[in-house]
Amino acid sequence: MIATETYRSFEIGSAGGLSDAGKQALAEAFEKPPEASQSLLAGRIRPRSVDIDGIGRVLVKYYYRGGLLRHINRRTYLRIGKIRSAAEFEILTLVRTIGVNAPEPVAFAYRTKFAAFYLAWLAVMEIPGAISLAGCARSDPERARAVMPAVEKQVGILWDFGVLHVDLHPGNVLVDDEDKVYIIDFDKAKTGVADRAGLGEYYVNRWQRAVAKHGLPDFLNELKVDALKGP
Repeated sequence: MIATETYRSFEIGSAGGLSDAGKQALAEAFEKPPEASQSLLAGRIRPRSVDIDGIGRVLVKYYYRGGLLRHINRRTYLRIGKIRSAAEFEILTLVRTIGVNAPEPVAFAYRTKFAAFYLAWLAVMEIPGAISLAGCARSDPERARAVMPAVEKQVGILWDFGVLHVDLHPGNVLVDDEDKVYIIDFDKAKTGVADRAGLGEYYVNRWQRAVAKHGLPDFLNELKVDALKGP
């Protein structure tokens, strides 16, 4: 069960509860200005690494707008429907129960701004030694090629259970220091997608567009529709 409590000016939600020290560490991270990401296909903002006593190293994600709207409104969201960070926390919890390797969610938070708007954050467990598949494909192609079957299996689970990850690409797949693969960034993901053929095509097309756009090695396009056969 997810519980939400007020701490300073934040509403912080978690499944297991956080110590006062943990809430303080997160609040301090939330209040620091975001930093631009320098990693390939890693989004515009770099997650902040925070050490929380009793939990370990976590990454704090800042929610930032993309597209043309970012030039007008970079960080605030209109409070209609579910809070973005709360929704991603819930879907991360869900996909982990069906066998998807996704980061373990620790907490979500938001701060109300101007009554109808909010800023949002998400904290997840840091994955030791993680590198994006995009970066791995360039620095160590043999290693990246070797983990492609595991990537296909993970995407296959999403496909089999009708989960739409709206931004699936090699930058949102991580490889840890033991070559285990993880799928990250479930912002705006949806469940209950009935059109399996359409979902599989969406995944492959989105993936291949990213590979072409960023000049990644062609072998990454071995992610094919006929490989999406679920767990």
